[in-house]
Amino acid sequence: MTISAQLAAGPLVLDGGLSTALEARGHDLAGLLWSARLLREAPDELVAAHRSFVDAGAQVVITASYQASHAGYLAAGLTDEQCDADLEASVRLAREAAGDRALVAASVGPWGAHLADGSEYTGYPDVSRGRLRDFHARRLERLVAAGPDVVAVETLPEVLEAEVVVELLEELAPELPYWVSFSATEGARVTGGASFAEAVDVIGPGAVAVGVNCTAPQHVDALLESATATVPFVVYPNAGATYDARTKTWTADGASTFPATTVQGWRERGAALVGGCCGIDADGVRSIAHAVDA
Repeated sequence: MTISAQLAAGPLVLDGGLSTALEARGHDLAGLLWSARLLREAPDELVAAHRSFVDAGAQVVITASYQASHAGYLAAGLTDEQCDADLEASVRLAREAAGDRALVAASVGPWGAHLADGSEYTGYPDVSRGRLRDFHARRLERLVAAGPDVVAVETLPEVLEAEVVVELLEELAPELPYWVSFSATEGARVTGGASFAEAVDVIGPGAVAVGVNCTAPQHVDALLESATATVPFVVYPNAGATYDARTKTWTADGASTFPATTVQGWRERGAALVGGCCGIDADGVRSIAHAVDA
């Protein structure tokens, strides 16, 4: 069943923070490639991490391709061909874990992710449309060719980048559904400065949702209330901790689960896909699933 058909039947539960699951399994992800490093070094661990979320009730798992970009692989001393192979592997491994129990969403991280300096939480207004298009084009081609059920365009701080990725997806695979989610902050704004109300308008006909991810949960209500979208919202916040770009770690504050009333509030405000991001583990996904079912 397609994601559109499943959404027509009711809300869907997304997975949690893949890096959180991998770190709990003993992996140090502080390098340039973050969780994408394990695509070649420990693929079985990625399958196990994905499966832990499916076992907890996730109906959609998001691939380990967030940090996999050709520019990022070059910076890490790897080749374009190695990046191509890992992008394709990310979908295959997620599919292996999901089986027939969950859909696979191919993660497309933002331009700032390859810098590994936290830019997705501050923005980069001086990066041109052409540069963004060059950065995303080949990786999108490879991810689309790998056959995901949906594309998850994630943690974008800039409206311009969303426009570029949507344009590329509509050109490459007009029949493939996708969602776009922004990193956002207080004041109902995405982290690059634009209003969330403006950001939600960038989606094209292939979009099944638009929303926010890796955003502190306390900001989500105001964000959803500030905007009117033509598709449902997708919401998968982080645990509410603070990211340290120098050490590439999250502070210990925050909670690994969301209260049921919080999840139900997001549902009441139009969220049809709900999950968690950094800091949300399998138990957090299980509690989300229970809240959505309720």
